[in-house]
Amino acid sequence: MKTRWLQLLDAHRETILQQWLDSALGLFPEKMGYATPVAMELSRALELILSSLGKGESDYKEALEDVTRILAVQDILPSKALSIFLEPKLMLRDIMLKTTVPGTLAQEVQEAFNSRFDILTLEAFDSYMQHREKIYQLKVEEGRRRMFMALRRAEA
Repeated sequence: MKTRWLQLLDAHRETILQQWLDSALGLFPEKMGYATPVAMELSRALELILSSLGKGESDYKEALEDVTRILAVQDILPSKALSIFLEPKLMLRDIMLKTTVPGTLAQEVQEAFNSRFDILTLEAFDSYMQHREKIYQLKVEEGRRRMFMALRRAEA
């Protein structure tokens, strides 16, 4: 049986997904159209995350990895990059204000949804930092290779 927040999410899935994608694309310094490979990948991954929220953690892990991998290679502050995981909470709150959900039920739905997205945001942070760490490791290794090659040329 689906919880109330999942029912509300299902009823407004397309609206939330479109606004979520718009906010994600708004992070990039250059204007990014919906037909670009990055936008299409973000759209696919965000849709998978949204549709897998009520299921097991493994259902959305790969999509979460894809989103954080894209964000990690961008020249964006981490706080700004991961802010996209806060957006759906605000979107659901706005939807609930527009729909007729009784007060105490609305609060329960909002708390359950917020709790789920807080967990998702923390998982996104872990994934983002792993990708950033890998990027820096690659840069250090490349620097070492260049230094080694420069020393070999100097010795020859």
